[in-house]
Amino acid sequence: MTPIRKWLAVLGAAMGSMAMGLSFSLINTNLETIHQDFGASLVQLQWMINIYGIFIASLLVTMGRLSDIFGRKKIYLIGNLLFGIAMLGAGFATSPAMIIGFQALYGISGAILLPLSQAMLVDIFPEEDKSIAIGIWASSGGITLSLGPIVGGLLLSFLSWRWIFFVNVPFAILGAILTGWFGKETKTEGESTKIDWAGAFLLTLTIGTFVLATVQMNLWHIPMIVGLYLASVASLIALLFVEGKAKMPIIREELFKSRMFFFSCAGNFCMIAFFWAGIFLIPLFIQKQLDFTPLQAGVLMLAFSVPVAAISPLTGYFHKLIDPRILIGVGFVMLTVSALMQLQYGKEASVFYIACATFILGVGFSLIWTPTTTGAISAISSKFAGIASGTFITIQEIGGNVGLAITATVSRLTPSFTEGFHNAMWVMVFFSILGILAAFFTPKKPKVLKKL
Repeated sequence: MTPIRKWLAVLGAAMGSMAMGLSFSLINTNLETIHQDFGASLVQLQWMINIYGIFIASLLVTMGRLSDIFGRKKIYLIGNLLFGIAMLGAGFATSPAMIIGFQALYGISGAILLPLSQAMLVDIFPEEDKSIAIGIWASSGGITLSLGPIVGGLLLSFLSWRWIFFVNVPFAILGAILTGWFGKETKTEGESTKIDWAGAFLLTLTIGTFVLATVQMNLWHIPMIVGLYLASVASLIALLFVEGKAKMPIIREELFKSRMFFFSCAGNFCMIAFFWAGIFLIPLFIQKQLDFTPLQAGVLMLAFSVPVAAISPLTGYFHKLIDPRILIGVGFVMLTVSALMQLQYGKEASVFYIACATFILGVGFSLIWTPTTTGAISAISSKFAGIASGTFITIQEIGGNVGLAITATVSRLTPSFTEGFHNAMWVMVFFSILGILAAFFTPKKPKVLKKL
C-alpha cells in the first residue's frame, strides 16, 4: 500500500470515530431547540439519548464478532450506511417519537463504527506503530466531540435544528467512499468468530429494563416499575450464568480478576455516568433557565471542550511520569467541585461562574480518561487487547446509560427545573465520590493478566 493510499485509508477509518464524537456532542448540547420546536417533554429528550445508549452498549461486542466473521471493511461500510440513514431520518422527523426511533438506529450504527474504526486503524499500522493508530482514533473522536457545541450553535444560528443531524451525513458518505476504495478487508479466524447471541439478548434486556424502569419511574404505576426492575435483575442473573458457559462470551469475567482492569473500568464507568448526565443537563439549563441562545450556549461549552482537546493528549505523557491513581483521583475531585459549583446555579448565574464550573469539569474529565483507558488495556496481555477493549467500552457505555437514566429522572421528580437540576447535581457528586474510591483502590502498576 502506497503512503497516499495508506493515509486515505486511515482517514476513512477515522471518520467513524469522528462521526460518533461530533454527532453525540451535537445532539446532546442542542436538545432544547427540539424541545421548543416540537414541545417535546424532558422524558422524550431523555429517551433520545438513552435509546442510543441501550443499543450501543448491548451490541458493541456482537458487532465486533460479526466483523471477525464477515470482514471488518464490509461491516464498517454497513455501519456507515446505517449511520447516514439514522441521521437523515432524525433530521426529517416530524415528531419526537420518530427521532427516538432513528436514535435507536444511530445506536446500532455506533456499535459498529466505534469499535471497528479503532480495529481498522490498528490493522493499517505495523505492530510497532499500534500506539499511533490508537492515538489517531482517540484524538479524532475527541476533537470532534469538543467541536460539537460550537458547531451546533453556529448551525442553529442560521439554520434549523434539523441540521444537527444532517451535518453528520457527509462523514458517513466520505467514510464509506474512502474505506471502500482504499481500505483493506481483514477477518479473524478461529474461535473468536463464535457469536454469543444469548448473551447479547440478555445484556440488552438487562440494560433496557433497568433504563425503562428508571426513566418511566414517575410516569407508570409502581407494580409495573417494580416488575421491570425484577426483570432486569433476573436478566442479569441469567446473563452471568450464560456467560459462564459461553465459549466466546460478550463479557469475560476472567478479565475482572485483574485488579487494575476492574478498578479502571469502575473509574471509567463513574466518569462516563457523570459526563453523560452533565452534557445532557448543563446545556438544557443554560438555554432553558438562563435564556441563552444555542450559539451562546455553544461558546460557553467551549470551557469544557478546550481543556478536553488540549489536556487529553498531554495526560498520555504525564501518565508515564505521575502515579495514575493521583491523576484519576484529582480528576474526580475536580468533577466533585464542578458539581458543587453547579449547585449554586439559580434563576441567574454569571457567565464567568458557569464557565469556571464547566472548565473544571473538562479538566477533570481529561485527567481521568487516559489513565483509566490505558490502565484497563495494559492490565491484559496484548493478544487479548481486542477482548479487553470491547469489554471496557461496553462497561463505559453502560455507565453512561445508568448515569443519564438516574440523573435525568431525578431532575424530573420536582416541578421546578432549577430544583431538579440541583438534585441531579447531588447524584453526580455521588458518582464522582465512587470514582475517588475506585482511584484509591487502583494499583500503581498492573500485574498483567496473561491467560483468559
